[in-house]
Amino acid sequence: MTEPPICLVVRRFTIGGLERVVSLLANGLVTRGRTVRVVVLESTALSALITELHQRVEVHVLTGSRAARLARLRELTAGHVVHLHFADGLVHPAVRWALRANDKMFVTYHSDYTPVRNGLRNRLDRWITSRGRGAIAVSEAVRRFCLDEVGLPGHLVHVIENAVPAPAASPVRIAGTGFTLIALATVNPHKNYPGLLRGVALLRDRGHDVRLRIVGDGPALAEAFTEAGRLNLAECVDWYGALWQSSIVNALLASSDVFVSASRNEGLPMSVLEGLQHGLPMVLSDIPPHREAAGGAARYFDPDDPEGFADQVEQMRTDSVRREHAEQAGKQAQRFSVDEFVTRHLDLYTTASGPR
Repeated sequence: MTEPPICLVVRRFTIGGLERVVSLLANGLVTRGRTVRVVVLESTALSALITELHQRVEVHVLTGSRAARLARLRELTAGHVVHLHFADGLVHPAVRWALRANDKMFVTYHSDYTPVRNGLRNRLDRWITSRGRGAIAVSEAVRRFCLDEVGLPGHLVHVIENAVPAPAASPVRIAGTGFTLIALATVNPHKNYPGLLRGVALLRDRGHDVRLRIVGDGPALAEAFTEAGRLNLAECVDWYGALWQSSIVNALLASSDVFVSASRNEGLPMSVLEGLQHGLPMVLSDIPPHREAAGGAARYFDPDDPEGFADQVEQMRTDSVRREHAEQAGKQAQRFSVDEFVTRHLDLYTTASGPR
């Protein structure tokens, strides 16, 4: 029996963890001999990250009126296994309704969307998703959201953890001074960059020569930049913006000392997995997805406690502590196999060819 082609649908293709997941999945599928399309519903904020897709991946960026885009979406997904990826946590009922005739549809939940949900949205999501083939949660914490908040039946929710490839050797070397922390994430409010900056300021007040690299862009950037100025951190924060090229991101990770995040909400953060691949010890906010991703490679703190952050970074400045956590990072990275990630998706897509 011929395997059906696969269509991955995203709202936008910006620079973020979701887009990296979609790229990894699409590229892995075509190398397994599958026919893959990526459909981008909106052309706004299109980023160069899309150039990391394999040449054999068909890319369609939809333009025109909403009705025209939905009609084109129906055409492009006809006869395909359809896999929806939306980063905003909304239900997108118009898109789901446009694809109602497709009986091979999956949706991935990339985070716990409780902050942007209410009872009505969850009931609508439950009704629509239960009519499809199933939901994929990127972590156990996200699975709990699907079961407890959305109310999806357990047999429809499958956990497939994100993965990242091992970094290729890169000729790029980005030098730093002092003890270098790196934060790699879109600058959204829930990422809590002001809290992170307050922790860095405390470290400076304690006499530690630390620098913070911020790799990312987003709607809360002005707030973070203003907070850095208020805390007199202008000389020790490097703002790299929305970098997409893997070789440069990998070079920044490889030449940093500790990976940090003060985020209040995550799914299974790709940035943490990338840090693990580089053997980076971590100081992370104490939320379930961070513990699920980093395990013993990290020290944890309350995201609303900058002093707790500063205390944990101080501990990481001890060579033996940093070395121990770096060893744990290497072991933890082995959990997130790209081959297994692609295989588990393929296994799930195969079920779409059988009876409901």
